[in-house]
Amino acid sequence: MRPGVWSISYLLLLAALLTCGISVAAEAPVPAGAPVTGLAVEPGGLLLQDVGPGELYDLAAKTGILLTIHNRDRNDHTYVISSHRPSEVGNRRVPPGYSDIGDPSWLWFEQPEVRVPAQGSSRVRMFLRIPDDERYRNQHWSVSVAVVGKPEPGETLTLAVYPRFEIETAAVAKSGLRLKPAGEVAVCPSVVTLDALAKQARLRGEFVLCNNDRKTHRYRLTVLAQEEAAQRVRFSPSGGFTWLPESSWVSVRRPHLWADPRWSFADWPAVWLARQSYLAIPVELRVPNSVQAPEGGWEALLLVEREDGATAFARVQVLAAEPEGGKATP
Repeated sequence: MRPGVWSISYLLLLAALLTCGISVAAEAPVPAGAPVTGLAVEPGGLLLQDVGPGELYDLAAKTGILLTIHNRDRNDHTYVISSHRPSEVGNRRVPPGYSDIGDPSWLWFEQPEVRVPAQGSSRVRMFLRIPDDERYRNQHWSVSVAVVGKPEPGETLTLAVYPRFEIETAAVAKSGLRLKPAGEVAVCPSVVTLDALAKQARLRGEFVLCNNDRKTHRYRLTVLAQEEAAQRVRFSPSGGFTWLPESSWVSVRRPHLWADPRWSFADWPAVWLARQSYLAIPVELRVPNSVQAPEGGWEALLLVEREDGATAFARVQVLAAEPEGGKATP
């Protein structure tokens, strides 16, 4: 994701949960002889990135994506659609580094319920608007969409699915903010951009780790790339990027600071941060001379793990250098 561009990509998540029935994340053929019944919703998982607080996003207009509900039953059904915090419904476990959306009503639908014909589908427009508050930049949120069947006459059981969407708001450095980002543990910017056009042996950046809690915490910092990222966080890199091949190419450097009771580096790469304090942490990239970033660039994750299990992360994006002689011809 190049800076300033709102992008969207599908996650490798089949984020739907069952309530008295079978649910799948996307449309699939029904085997011959199988019972003609069921409910499916598309998309089953979604990643929305670089969402600017205060802006209205009509997902259909911007991306062509609508919420599609498939009724595989022999009878017509009505489904109620609503947004929720993942901790309250359906799939309560969110990916590492994400947390419940502040207010589920920030994601809403063209209509709160829809009638879907037997063996048919209906599509509903989705809208997203995060309030214009600078604390809502640098956020990683999850929101669950509940699609719940209304009982028809004579029915006692209904089907429901809960696809989960991930939302990443626009990244802004702390120098551009008057207030700390929301959340007990936060990072800013949430995207650290390193430009390979600099053509230097070492590329440097930094992110700020914020302890917004009321007590001191220990934070462990880990760089994830390729297999580590796929295994530990189980979600995809940003649209257009590929995972960095080696995590050893990125390092978090110990800050050069005088002794201060607000922090401790005794077991680096972990750090103790006092309550309501923050710390700027340098990031350095070293890539072998013979290796060039692919078109679109590389991405790695800086995973922050608090001693009580809370997590956050920053994406480290390495922008690909232009080929010799300028931009390639499409």
